[in-house]
Amino acid sequence: MKPAHGMRNVVLAVTAVIVIAVVAYGVFPYAVSANIKDLKPDSTVYLYGNVSGRISLLSFSGFELHQGNNSVLVIWNGTLPAVGENVLVHGTVGQKNLFGVTFVRASSVSQWYF
Repeated sequence: MKPAHGMRNVVLAVTAVIVIAVVAYGVFPYAVSANIKDLKPDSTVYLYGNVSGRISLLSFSGFELHQGNNSVLVIWNGTLPAVGENVLVHGTVGQKNLFGVTFVRASSVSQWYF
């Protein structure tokens, strides 16, 4: 009987680890993400949101990241995420340009499945 009891504890422990990992994965982007309306120039930030548009002109490419009622332009030279994807962006906030648009120069963009 002891081997079955030991196996039950292992199964419970593995289940607990999996549940904690899934919850942490789902909570992580919200915990680290800055609010778009609070971005400060030259700060390094994580942003979590939904891709609402893409742009590609000559050597410039990027996408619009939507977060609630706010959005920001993300400059990214990698593969652009699809419109509708949830992504976690790590990058540096740029100065507002001539048109008053705040942008983030991304150093990484990761698709997030939650």
